[in-house]
Parts: sequence; structure tokens; C-alpha cells
Amino acid sequence: MRYNRQEGFRFSFKKPLEAAFRIYELHGREVNSQPGKALMHDLSPSGTKMSSKLNLPVSNEDPVKIHLQFMLNELVYEMKAELVWKRAGGNEFYYGVHFYASEDVKEDIVKQLKQYVKTV
Repeated sequence: MRYNRQEGFRFSFKKPLEAAFRIYELHGREVNSQPGKALMHDLSPSGTKMSSKLNLPVSNEDPVKIHLQFMLNELVYEMKAELVWKRAGGNEFYYGVHFYASEDVKEDIVKQLKQYVKTV
């Protein structure tokens, strides 16, 4: 599994960031879903933990692929990603999200997170 909880830099937000996502591939087929709302609870260069009221069909054999959009330090990020795990919690679902991001984007996320920490 590509989701690495041991990676060096993961920032947990005191107040989760708002995000929007859209499924673009499900069961190996291209789809164009309606947008969904989510909250991002943490962020690393490789992924995030997000929650949503939507119960998405997460599977290790057949990953759900999404476009995720969020704002950090007034910069808008649009990432392709896949859902790698799911847990139910109360009336919402938590998801592990792995980004398909270049090294440049990963470095930019680290830079922006370091800047964000200084403002909170």
C-alpha cells in the first residue's frame, strides 16, 4: 500500500480545512461525479486524512480516484488522488488519501505548511 504513515512531515490542523472532491474513476471506469464536500484533518506532501458525510466505496483492489481541491495560505491546490482506506466515525466517514503529485508539488506543500504554522 502506498500510504505511508511513517513519513517525516504530517501536519494536523486544529480547525480542519474545507475541501471539495469529485470522483473521476470508479471500478476502473471513467466517471464524472457531482462534487462532494470534505474536511481535511491533516496534510503531508503525499496525502491527507479527510472526512465526509458521503459513504464512498473504498477498496484496495479497485481504488476510487478523485480530484481534490483545497486552499492553503490562499493558494488553491487541485490534486489527483486515490482513496486508500476508510473508517466510519459517528455520522461521517474518514478517508486516507494518497496524492498523485510531482516532487515539485510535494516540496511546495511542505513550504506552504511551514508558512501556515507561523500564522496559527
